Amino acid sequence: IMQRFCQLHPLPKTRGRPRLYPEALILTLALLQVRNNASWRQLRYACAPEALPTHALPALGTLVYRIHTIPDERWHQLLAWLAQQGMALEEATTDTPYAMVDGTGVGYATLFYAQFRRGAQIRQLCSHVKVVAVGNWQGGRVWLVGVGLGQPYADEGKLLGEWVQVYGRGGLPVGTLLVGDGLYGHRAQLLEALEQAGWLPVARVSEGVCHGVRSLSRLRARARAQAHPDVLRGRYRIEQVFGSVKGAYGSYVGSRSLRGARSRVWGMWVLWNLVGLVQVGGAGVFVWVVAPMIFRTASVDLDNMREDGVLYTRLCYCLAWCN
Repeated sequence: IMQRFCQLHPLPKTRGRPRLYPEALILTLALLQVRNNASWRQLRYACAPEALPTHALPALGTLVYRIHTIPDERWHQLLAWLAQQGMALEEATTDTPYAMVDGTGVGYATLFYAQFRRGAQIRQLCSHVKVVAVGNWQGGRVWLVGVGLGQPYADEGKLLGEWVQVYGRGGLPVGTLLVGDGLYGHRAQLLEALEQAGWLPVARVSEGVCHGVRSLSRLRARARAQAHPDVLRGRYRIEQVFGSVKGAYGSYVGSRSLRGARSRVWGMWVLWNLVGLVQVGGAGVFVWVVAPMIFRTASVDLDNMREDGVLYTRLCYCLAWCN
């Protein structure tokens, strides 16, 4: 899958020496690290040689540098491409598909908990990567069409506004309903920016103590919430995605720097779409380490393969990873 993505979306040519290791290998190793929750040394000397025994692997310093220097735009391009592939293969089972937006956080540098600290000391001790995710639902699985990362304690509304300025609707058609919580219902300028980009925001809008709702964008968002109550109640699905991703890969990453944490957080959301693409049959039989003699046909003779322990181990590894 990584090779197919890199072939369809090649990087622009730059000056200097050509990279010794292909981008598809670096992306695969980055996802493998997130999948196994491995340290850099565990990835280089244990996980990678076992999963990719026939590939030349970079040195430890080169591996860290290549993964850390993957730009956010490239991660987002991979995330959106996987989502588009999955949504094209998945049959829509609802008459009103819609998108959802919400924010969460993934911790890093959480070496210990200090309950006696308060306020600014807690912020200096415990850090997290702020995440704003946009997911599309058409009756089956929630596909993440966009993710924006920010500094610790960043404002979700600003992150969403920055994402919309760059990516617009994330490849979704004009007039798609975008469901948000009450935070977005209080942002009149953000709602106007979403409407200009082609979204139809849906959010609960509450009146003030002394004044009613005056902004036209907030009035339109409240009218859509009243016209589509089922869509508004379906916002819980994006929360389920957060719970599933954190349950599978953890609610914090073992990184002491924000740059290292961002690469792992990107890998978590990319893996969500990648596993979904496998489940809808968009990656052939299985994805990970593909042995041509194993995956040439859909049926596999496990009894004969048990004689070759290496190939049988790889197949079991693929089955466990896909599940």
